[in-house]
Amino acid sequence: MTDASNAPSPGFLARAFSQKLPFWYALVLSLIADLATKAWADATVRPIAPAKIEVIPGFLAWAWAENLGAAFSIFHGKANMLSIIALAIIGGIFVFMYRATPDRRWFILALGFAAGGAMGNLHDRLLLGHVRDFIFFDFDLPGHTWTVTLPFSDGPSRPIPQRWPIFNVADICIDIGVGLLMVITFFTKEKKPEGK
Repeated sequence: MTDASNAPSPGFLARAFSQKLPFWYALVLSLIADLATKAWADATVRPIAPAKIEVIPGFLAWAWAENLGAAFSIFHGKANMLSIIALAIIGGIFVFMYRATPDRRWFILALGFAAGGAMGNLHDRLLLGHVRDFIFFDFDLPGHTWTVTLPFSDGPSRPIPQRWPIFNVADICIDIGVGLLMVITFFTKEKKPEGK
């Protein structure tokens, strides 16, 4: 009989692909969904901007936006820096995926969603210099609308109303991945070694 402890460890392809299929399913699904919906919005929503398409009046609309920054337009105009950060994050995600044991399926799935979303937005920054956004929650609730002071080229800075930012499918996938990771972190207990 062959001692299982002496069995060869899985090779690179097994550890990166065949044992991590949930990661690749989530990544490919996220990336295709993001790029396909962006292409649709580019052809349908962008030509009528700044007008918007009402989906659910008073709640949801399609509205075109070209984000030169990250979430909430932070680091506005820093596309190169954001691309480098995104590449580093994606690289880190792949390292975590490779090192994860196959039984951590939810963890691997979460990494796939996060990677797919990050790659979708990175695609836009590298090829277009901005990220295409089009999903807009068009309503006013406490915490959803606030006032910010922004500079204007035609005069001094002045306050303007600001709503929850327009976003895209990649952002949703990133949120799903991060949300799953948070649930796993807070609600999954580490297995304690059994006493002999």
